[in-house]
Amino acid sequence: MKSALQFFSKEKIILFVYLLSSLVISIIFYNQGPRRFNNLIIYRQSFFHLLDHKNLYLEYPSEYFDIFLYHPAFPVFFSPLSLIPVSISLILWTIISSLFIFYAIRMLPVAEKGKVFLYWFVLIELLNNLHSQQTNSVIAALGLFTFIFLERAKPKWAAIFPLLAFCIKGYGLVFAVLFLFYPEKKKYITYSILWLAVLTLLPLPLTGTDYFQQVYQNWITCLIDDHKVNFGSSVMGLMKLAMPSFTENDLSKVQISGLFLFAVTISWNWISSANKTKKRRMLLLAYTLLWVILFNHASESPTYIIAITGAGLFFIANKSSQNVWLNWLSYFVLAFCVLVNRDFFPSSWPIDETIPPLVVRVLPCLLVWGIVQIQLFIPAKTISAAAEEDF
Repeated sequence: MKSALQFFSKEKIILFVYLLSSLVISIIFYNQGPRRFNNLIIYRQSFFHLLDHKNLYLEYPSEYFDIFLYHPAFPVFFSPLSLIPVSISLILWTIISSLFIFYAIRMLPVAEKGKVFLYWFVLIELLNNLHSQQTNSVIAALGLFTFIFLERAKPKWAAIFPLLAFCIKGYGLVFAVLFLFYPEKKKYITYSILWLAVLTLLPLPLTGTDYFQQVYQNWITCLIDDHKVNFGSSVMGLMKLAMPSFTENDLSKVQISGLFLFAVTISWNWISSANKTKKRRMLLLAYTLLWVILFNHASESPTYIIAITGAGLFFIANKSSQNVWLNWLSYFVLAFCVLVNRDFFPSSWPIDETIPPLVVRVLPCLLVWGIVQIQLFIPAKTISAAAEEDF
């Protein structure tokens, strides 16, 4: 048993598992036809629509179903994968999605045991994300990179990651709030403005000046129109399940309450200087990763790799407390990750009738978020540098 644990704790073995999983999923889905990799087609075609000066945010049913919802700079990022055959593009995209989160975890300023735990803890959700070729593992990694480079006292590089996340999905900008808990704030803000200008102008060589303005107008219109009634796999979705009378107005009230609580939590930790330990700063990152999904009306199953990454950081940050209940809570979260992925079970099993998928998806992360919320209002204890390095 011990030798097996040592074997599966080797970084090369874990990397092999990540790469093999990506390769197998991409090959299977390619053989099942375009509808199984529809998101990849959306990403690829956005580049050609940009070149042709088309509206990126319209439906193109002859090419794909659903619509493109990303920042105008995204097609430029994806252009290398748009210019190669679809089969290779699919393989490379799934591998890139895996490598982003793998190397973000690898660079975390935590002990090797913590990294090994997180590699395996997020794997099920990573596979779930790869099944839909979505960008969520990249967003989770960008949140980790923001924390990593701030911890390394490199604010000029830390500033770019929330903006890259914003160019994928708008809520990724929330990671920028972490700069409040580090020195060199003016430098961070200055480079944020610089990076924002660079990313905003990125499509200009392909669009020309006239279409450049139009593509941003189309993007803003899309964002406004897309804010439709949707409760998502979120706290609001859970409340809708419990109370069918839960309305759009109620949804807005819950989101506003969640935003207020987030602002109060961040402000209290900033003003009280409770962020002097790495554990505290990691808990703030975990809190942000959980909150941005739980109170997001657009959350869906593949986005939960972001929240699960936050939950994993919570367990790492609390490792030194050696509470038995934390171990049981981690098992509980993992068990629900398995339950929500129906591919693990025979189709004849009535799992959906026993436990609603929304409960399975939201409840474990909501429980972890609630504990982190409490911890962030408890005054931080002064601990030694050695204890900091322990986790």
